[in-house]
Amino acid sequence: MAKGREYISVYPDNYPQWYWTDELHDAYIVDVIEYELPFDYKKYKGDKSKYDRNILTLKISAKAALYDKTVKEIRFFNYKTLSADIPLKCFGKVWWMSDRLTECGDYYMLEIVLSAPDLEQEEFTFKIKFERAEVDRK
Repeated sequence: MAKGREYISVYPDNYPQWYWTDELHDAYIVDVIEYELPFDYKKYKGDKSKYDRNILTLKISAKAALYDKTVKEIRFFNYKTLSADIPLKCFGKVWWMSDRLTECGDYYMLEIVLSAPDLEQEEFTFKIKFERAEVDRK
């Protein structure tokens, strides 16, 4: 981890109910699961955004988090990644440093600054666009 850096999470003024406002700094990502839902042609009536198409699940261990130790799992529905995937399989633990949530009308954008000590470039930003999220807490 970079020493002497200040990590600040940026929250929207009217943040969603599911959002973690106490920060997840120093929590680590245990697993990343992507799931493509089967398309239901019987429900489709020209607007595919009304139905869940895919889910990205981040399983988190918040034992080491500085503030919010309750988050266990975050599920992003109808997501699209806008950056490289989280390199868990190659580098083991990936630490959550800070995040920035932006509301963009019908969807949200989340930028997470992550750190993997074994990675050549120690820090990287994971960006995701999604329609809604669910958070499981302890």
